[in-house]
Amino acid sequence: MKKIIFLFFALSTYIYSQNSCQGVSTFTYSGKTYHTVQIGTQCWLEENLDVGTMIQGNQDQTNNNTIEKYCYNDDVNNCTIYGGLYQWAEAVQYKNGATNTSSPNPAFSGNIQGICPTGWHIPTSDEFQTLSTTVNNNSNALKAIGQGTGSGAGMNTSGFSSLLSGARVDGGNFQDLNTYANFWSSTVNSSSYAYDMILDNAYSGIYYNQDYRDYGISIRCLKDGTTAVGSDNEKEIPLEYSLSQNYPNPFNPSTLIRYQIPTSGNVTLKVYDVLGKEVASLVNEYKPAGRYEVTFDAQNLTSGVYFYRLQAGGFFKESKKMIVVK
Repeated sequence: MKKIIFLFFALSTYIYSQNSCQGVSTFTYSGKTYHTVQIGTQCWLEENLDVGTMIQGNQDQTNNNTIEKYCYNDDVNNCTIYGGLYQWAEAVQYKNGATNTSSPNPAFSGNIQGICPTGWHIPTSDEFQTLSTTVNNNSNALKAIGQGTGSGAGMNTSGFSSLLSGARVDGGNFQDLNTYANFWSSTVNSSSYAYDMILDNAYSGIYYNQDYRDYGISIRCLKDGTTAVGSDNEKEIPLEYSLSQNYPNPFNPSTLIRYQIPTSGNVTLKVYDVLGKEVASLVNEYKPAGRYEVTFDAQNLTSGVYFYRLQAGGFFKESKKMIVVK
């Protein structure tokens, strides 16, 4: 038994070798030294970004040619430890006219550098999904040792070294230090929302959410030239069918559903009430192999339990439960 445990540990260590990225193990940006870590095909900063001038949490960051940041509880020492917290528009540096209440025009394409160093960018939601896939959707592999508790205790097998850095939220308040880590993506959902990746102190999975862009959350930069989910790289084609649990759940009024299919074919994704009556058809079309996400808006439904069901490939069927709370 000891030999088996050792073999498993050695294999895990090999998969998440915690190597620095080839050719750039450390560098200095705006007076601070950052380390890099190679995770699968991607090269990440090992620390949250901490760049800019601190402003008070009760102020909005503005497009004034100065990078502005929040520090948790308006304490600059927290920026040194956890990195800065940034509203979404500040993070992407108002590119293509983007604000916290309006989408970029034209829509973003390619890498969005934003406040990241030259040669690095704000990850897309697909690129965060690639990271999640690499670590088998295990947030403990991303959390630093000492972060989280119970089934959500960090093991940092990937070297991502995430701290649970909290957020600046409504009214300029700060919350969730040592409870959650949120990371902005450059991917927008609507005029007021953008997608972020979330790590929870008591949960081993990885969440994806749509948050108000005026929230202040962390930035983790990704090196240009890495592979995202949905690319033409064969390594990114899923190996099996799967339907993920929606997030958030319970929810009001909208939630995100992810699924993946390893071969092209007809796909249906439908929502049913507890009596088996169809209440929404989210997908009903031919889809190429890949990973997908669908936003379900339940604003016209009453509170209660519902089920969503994926059918694909002529044989794969899977259902999951979700809860609408109003």
